[in-house]
Amino acid sequence: MGKVIISLERLGLALAVICVTLIMFIVSYDAFSRYAFHAPLPWAFELISYYLMIAATYFAISATFQQGDHINIDLFRSIMAPRLRRLLDILWSLLGAAIFAVVAHGAWGEMAHAYTRNEFLPGYITWPAWVSQLPIVLGFALLVVRLCAHALTLLLRGSDPDVVDHTTGVEIKEHHE
Repeated sequence: MGKVIISLERLGLALAVICVTLIMFIVSYDAFSRYAFHAPLPWAFELISYYLMIAATYFAISATFQQGDHINIDLFRSIMAPRLRRLLDILWSLLGAAIFAVVAHGAWGEMAHAYTRNEFLPGYITWPAWVSQLPIVLGFALLVVRLCAHALTLLLRGSDPDVVDHTTGVEIKEHHE
C-alpha cells in the first residue's frame, strides 16, 4: 500500500510541477506579447487562476505531508516522550483525515453538481467548472489515504518510514524504489 501511495504522490507532485511550469511560461509569454506586440493572451488569467493554480496546490498536498513540509507547531514535540509523540501523531492524523474527508466529500458534491448541471466558468473561454474542482477532490482524497495509512503504520509499527519527521530527524528511507 505504501508504494502505491508514494507513486500517486509522486504523480501528483509531477503534475503540480508541470502546472507551475506552465504558469511560468504563460505569464512570461503573456507579459512579453503584451508589451512587445500589444497582444496579451486574453485567456491566460482564467486558465491560471481557475485551473493551473488549483491543480498545482492540491495535486501536491499529500506529497507535502509525506515530506514533512506541512506547517507544524512543534515547540514541545522534540521534548515529548516517543510514546506520547506517536499517540498524538496518530490522533492528529486521524482527526486530519476526518476533516479532509469531509472537505473532499463536499468538493465531490460540488464537482458532481457542476458536472450534472453542465456548468461553465464565465470568461473569454467558457471552461467547464467541474474540471477546476477535480484536483481538489483528488488531492484531498489522496491526503486522507496518506493520513490514514500514516496513523495505521504508527499504530502497528511505532514509526512510519514513508513520512519525514523533521522534529526527530527521521528521514525517508528510499526502500520503495
